[in-house]
Amino acid sequence: MSKSTKSTDWRGILAGIAGAMCFGFIPAFSKPAISIGLSPACVLTYRFGLAAIILGIYFAIRHKSLKLPLHCVPPMILLTVFYCFSGGLLVLGYKYMSGGVTGVIHFSYPVFVMAILLLFYHERIRLSSIFAIVLALGGIYCLGVLGGQASFIPGANRVAGIAIVLASGIACAFYMVGVNKTSTRTLPSAVFTFWLLLLSAVAFLIISLAEGEMVIVTSGPLLGQFFGLAFIATVLSNFLLVYSIHHVGSTYASILGAVEPSTAVVLCIILFGESLNIAIAAGIVLIFSAVGIVVTRNG
Repeated sequence: MSKSTKSTDWRGILAGIAGAMCFGFIPAFSKPAISIGLSPACVLTYRFGLAAIILGIYFAIRHKSLKLPLHCVPPMILLTVFYCFSGGLLVLGYKYMSGGVTGVIHFSYPVFVMAILLLFYHERIRLSSIFAIVLALGGIYCLGVLGGQASFIPGANRVAGIAIVLASGIACAFYMVGVNKTSTRTLPSAVFTFWLLLLSAVAFLIISLAEGEMVIVTSGPLLGQFFGLAFIATVLSNFLLVYSIHHVGSTYASILGAVEPSTAVVLCIILFGESLNIAIAAGIVLIFSAVGIVVTRNG
């Protein structure tokens, strides 16, 4: 491997870790809105809408083009569908089970990423990738189940909940593979991210209006939470994720995503006073061991 390639891999690894950490802020920024009764579709409309506005202002200030080539439109729409299904079903899963168990089931997506690459693209799966995924799954199990609170919401349909969150992981896998395997790969990461967020905002706005769930938010603190959700947990996280996928591939980028739930757990400990126990500590160690394998493999 050439020196330049190694450098590119390192940038992709760092972007993947940083992006996953940014995604880990989602619970901290979205819980206040969910707790006062705003629907998932409404929250996601604000999240993606504000994120698209932030990126649009950035492009306007820098006088950069947001042009989407015609040949990229169909795959862009398809990837948006996968992205919306993944995010929407994940939030819906919180109505059935705890955030920890939801994270465990959703993080099955690296397994589906490998399956898609193997079945549809006939790519060879490295043993190190399989081992890293096993470590990451074990770590998230420690975080979400052994170290978490009650697994399922009382009275909720467990089978339906598991199926919904599992579907969110499958949709996420198709999205991550599509980012690297469709013509949208030729788009600059920021341009791709803008159109993804804009189309997602429109989709969830239509859903929230159709369900009569759209609420005009005027509270300053809540708008501040939405801004953090849009900028840190959406614009930065998606930009860094797309960059990472382009430079280290879908499989390794998905493994680096294991940093997301560990970040969320640490934030909950700091912000909400949740306890740190042996299971959580072990989960964090296993997750970062998986990340270490990715770093070593690409070093």
